Amino acid sequence: MLAVLLAGVVAVVVLGLGGDDERPGAVAIDRYLAAWARGDDAAAATVTDRPDVARRVLALNREGLDGARVAARVLDRRDGDDESTARVRVRWAVPRFGEFTYEVGVTAAPGDAEEWRVRWGETLVHPALERDTRLGTSVRWPRRGPILDREGRPLITEREVVDIAVEVDEVRDPVATAAALAAVVDVDGAALARRIGRAAAGRFVPVITLRRGAFAEVEGALADIAGISLNRTTAQLAPTAGFGRALLGTVGPATAEQLELAGGRLASGDVAGQSGLEQAYDKRLGGAPARSVVLRYRESGLEARALERRGGRRGRPLRTLIDRDVQAAAEAALDLDGEAALVAIEPSTGDVLAVANRPADSTYDRALLGNYPPGSTFKIVSTTALLQAGLSPSETVECPATLAVEGKSFRNFEGSAAGAVPFSQDFAESCNTAFVSLAGRLGRDALTETGRAFGLGERLAPGTPAVAADVPRPRDAVGKAAMMIGQDRIVASPLAMAGVAATVAAGRWRAPRILPTAERGGGGALDPATLATLRGLMRSVVTSGTGTALAGLPGEVRGKSGTAEYGGGDPPPTHAWFVALRDDLAIAVLVEGGESGGRVAAPIAARFFAALG
Repeated sequence: MLAVLLAGVVAVVVLGLGGDDERPGAVAIDRYLAAWARGDDAAAATVTDRPDVARRVLALNREGLDGARVAARVLDRRDGDDESTARVRVRWAVPRFGEFTYEVGVTAAPGDAEEWRVRWGETLVHPALERDTRLGTSVRWPRRGPILDREGRPLITEREVVDIAVEVDEVRDPVATAAALAAVVDVDGAALARRIGRAAAGRFVPVITLRRGAFAEVEGALADIAGISLNRTTAQLAPTAGFGRALLGTVGPATAEQLELAGGRLASGDVAGQSGLEQAYDKRLGGAPARSVVLRYRESGLEARALERRGGRRGRPLRTLIDRDVQAAAEAALDLDGEAALVAIEPSTGDVLAVANRPADSTYDRALLGNYPPGSTFKIVSTTALLQAGLSPSETVECPATLAVEGKSFRNFEGSAAGAVPFSQDFAESCNTAFVSLAGRLGRDALTETGRAFGLGERLAPGTPAVAADVPRPRDAVGKAAMMIGQDRIVASPLAMAGVAATVAAGRWRAPRILPTAERGGGGALDPATLATLRGLMRSVVTSGTGTALAGLPGEVRGKSGTAEYGGGDPPPTHAWFVALRDDLAIAVLVEGGESGGRVAAPIAARFFAALG
């Protein structure tokens, strides 16, 4: 039946007890019900004895039910010479609510000129209606579920905020009021003045929403500004404004696209996840609203009482594998402007403990979605391939300032040249030309295959979108030489490179997981002798190579720097990388456009480990 109603089919069915449908009272009732059911409230009103009032009230109630369609079915009737009565089943198809059904009594009697009219009263619409009320709808969303860390501690949960607005009627000088506000909170004074000036009387102009702590700092100054209106409420927030923002996401008014795709679950004014986990798991976190048909007071619009309630489902928490303390250390370590990311992984499990991004207010998760040339951090992979091909760390490998391969010149960062030194020193000091000179020892597929042992090229499904790294087969000798130092067409995300460091720590690659429900997976164990050599080489980076920024940290910290060229120019710009591991913790740091891994990214890694003790 509901499908019929939604299609707008009008049903006025007479189930009388042998009554005469041609009686004038029955005709008047049927005319009224038919016009009402087909949505012609004006025509229905003309059949009543108070057409002006009826027209307004019928339209008001239909609008209150969000433009619902109505069907009316006569259940029984009694016709007399002076009066006709009918018991009618009313069935509304209310958008986002469904079927709302009840019974009303309808009476018709002769009016002026003996023409029969339906006696008007608000109870024709609903038996509970009175002159000062109307029908309406109500949508109440449940409290949104929190996003939790691995121990069940909240990462995003309801926190106290204060909405600051300007009450237009209380403002005499919009420019002065806006300027006073701009001096206290971070708003554009000129733009706010224009908004206040254009606002209609009786309106409130939103200004800014502040966390409770931030509001406390300016509360005194705001008290001196005329027209300020404060609303203390709650919002879904992380501990700080930038804390895991790109990963965890934000919540805000549903967009037009979200409304279109929601299938009626959302309406204009509803809130929904706008990015990150909040968006990906919006149905779980947001739950489902309880919907009601209610009585509202006509003048104020306030709800008098509910007539019928339906639905509603509490938002459920989303547990992650993020560690709140590790995330806080990552956020503190990324104390810089510009574009950067830090990912921390627990090597023994593949659990992702932290995902931090800069700018802090950006929702772009470059830690998971950004693919960059990994530069010399990839030398962990190429060194593994060389060790498997028989290279000894003590073997002397020349480190000239430049080296040409088929006319292509390769150079070391800032033109350094260590000369004839052991390969272990080439690794510690990240000598590009030494690695390029060893490319001929490897087969064409060696780097691609070895990369997969570290998870590079494997599909990543941590529970939220993440790009896979790519280590394609080299196209020629020049490409192969460039791949030895993490250039050419190799790309990897900070998540993928943290996985490389985690592989060295655990002895095998494990698929990274941000949610406990994410797929488990992994690769085979690395050769123990190769693994031991890799760990020793990465330790030398910290003790005597490009990663000495971490040398003073407690524990056996191991690392590898990377300075990855991208784009054009002579010299081309570079990204700064550093990957590191200590005990059961591995990280990758990326700073877009950073000068060098050792100078820019390594200190960030040092701050991160220092914050954890």
